[in-house]
Amino acid sequence: MNESKFAKLSILLALFLSIGIVVFYLTTSTQPIGQKYRPISELGGPFTLETKQGKLSLSDIEGKVGVLYFGFLSCTEACPASIGVVQAAYKQLTKEERNNVQFLFISVDPERDSLNDLYDFGEYYNNDLVALTGTQEEIDKVTSDYGVFFELADLEGSALDYTVDHSSRFYMIDKSGDLFTTMSHSTTPTELAARIKQLMNTNTTSS
Repeated sequence: MNESKFAKLSILLALFLSIGIVVFYLTTSTQPIGQKYRPISELGGPFTLETKQGKLSLSDIEGKVGVLYFGFLSCTEACPASIGVVQAAYKQLTKEERNNVQFLFISVDPERDSLNDLYDFGEYYNNDLVALTGTQEEIDKVTSDYGVFFELADLEGSALDYTVDHSSRFYMIDKSGDLFTTMSHSTTPTELAARIKQLMNTNTTSS
């Protein structure tokens, strides 16, 4: 292989590696690129967002374990995979345990995700999933409070016009309504179910 071809191959490999690092960061990190690290103790907090049936506050699920996920309905990869993990984790819970956990799907794409569409989305999963959103200002605040990265990205030549790059994590809320920990996109259903069961037996927040 001559030096020119080797140089081009090296540049291409470096580019793919860089893209891989960025994708890994976005799906596992709890803070946007370039921002100072924020510990769990500085994340979380109360919020009130909208559903088709009216406002829903985090305090409305107090007494239950909460699993928060930030995504959007047009998401084709991370969101469906993460919801699948939640579904599989729920199958490892007893009926009583399932009655004491609530999955909240918060849309970061309020422009396209209407309350009607979010309601239909939630209905598909029965009472296991409640989908909600808010104004752009409200979404900006709750994502900032929880350290969620999201950014609109243009899709040239696509009917969707744009997609949303976003971090993909589960935000685990204890029965007191406090953020206990986050779990990565690669979390298995067994790991998620175990964490849910743990939180059902404790109200102690992490530091």
